[in-house]
Amino acid sequence: MSPPIAEPTTDVALRARGLGKTYRLYASPWDRLLERLTGRPRHREHVALSDVDLEIRRGDGFGVIGQNGAGKSTLLKLLAGVLEPTAGELEVRGTISSILELGAGFHPEFSGRQNIRINAALLGLDSATVEAKRPAIEEFCELGDFLDRPVKTYSTGMVMRLAFAIATQVDPEVLIVDEALSVGDGYFQKKCSDRILALLERGCTLLFCSHAMYYVDTFCTEALWLRDGRIAARGEATEVIREYEAFLARASADRMAAAGEGGDEEPHRWPEVAPSGGSPARLVSVRTLPEGGVVRCGDSVRIEVEWVSDDDELAFHVGVGINRIDEVEIISLNTRELGVGPFSGRSSYRGAFLLPELPLVKGDFHLYVFLLDERALHVYDRRISEQALRVKEGTYRFGLVRVPYRWEAIDRPSGAPAAPDSGTPIGSSAAAVAGDEAPDLGR
Repeated sequence: MSPPIAEPTTDVALRARGLGKTYRLYASPWDRLLERLTGRPRHREHVALSDVDLEIRRGDGFGVIGQNGAGKSTLLKLLAGVLEPTAGELEVRGTISSILELGAGFHPEFSGRQNIRINAALLGLDSATVEAKRPAIEEFCELGDFLDRPVKTYSTGMVMRLAFAIATQVDPEVLIVDEALSVGDGYFQKKCSDRILALLERGCTLLFCSHAMYYVDTFCTEALWLRDGRIAARGEATEVIREYEAFLARASADRMAAAGEGGDEEPHRWPEVAPSGGSPARLVSVRTLPEGGVVRCGDSVRIEVEWVSDDDELAFHVGVGINRIDEVEIISLNTRELGVGPFSGRSSYRGAFLLPELPLVKGDFHLYVFLLDERALHVYDRRISEQALRVKEGTYRFGLVRVPYRWEAIDRPSGAPAAPDSGTPIGSSAAAVAGDEAPDLGR
């Protein structure tokens, strides 16, 4: 459930309460005409957005994320004033500039320069201000001679250049961007990113929609995840992104399972095992420290294991697997690799795997613990702890793990000092199985 909207403050740029949008869908234009003539419904309703509450402070970056068809573009069009809501209340303070559908607001027969004047005027600028800002807009978009050609001759990337230049060079108080950075070349995307950051530094309020989570985390302090037209999560951008990516990973795993994929393509899995009660050795408990399993990349993690045996002569190894929630195998550890054990001669055992610097960058992870025979092949027992580890970071990071790395300057002017190392070596799972600090689980 979304938190209640706070009482009005002068810091608020946009506020919505119970915002909703429902479309009427007709099988044909004749059904629309017949409905008007007869007064009898001939449509079905599609709820694109329902019961959305939000409040965005001035100068903040606010991200909108979700799958295709989740209602993101509908929400941004409502906030931009392009659409009228069918439910709820909406309050916007300040001048709004938006980049929604590419080419929207451009006349295809007019030139780029003519469209600059038209669009700037639609944003509320008088002719003198338009002429004062036109050189900066033309310089930013870098379209050259194409500015004198009809917009209908432009490529998609060129249309984006023109739209972004107009929307951002007019110094809006609120800027709404819907996937604009997904179009165009890398050079201009970088230029647009720098421009957005400059606007945020000047106090512009940003509403930003993208499937690129890195951009959302970079530009936005808060984010909203829409699912089927409703709020699935709202809060700190990094946390909402983590929840959304976990949802996508689970959905991917479910699709693979439904399609029967992966079952015959997992040679690294330990074999299935009978229930614990039928085994001569059993896992008693598995404990992850810190409690709750919420950690950051580089934190120390301890996995404590306890087991019992009905036969003192049985010998054991212990294994641990860490899988992402879509069952992609990330890390495996076992005492045989460590050169520790096998353990025997007792009826009860306790020990712990130590990961001094967890290399995982982000995400939720399942923990698999296996009680193995002396060759680490046969499985006596296993435990599965779902979402036993949750790795959270303050900033968005690419990839799954961090690895040790260094920077070495290869070419430098004669006599110049060597560049310092830019990376501090970071521990990985290998550090937990390679050193003299390996735990003796037989104690």
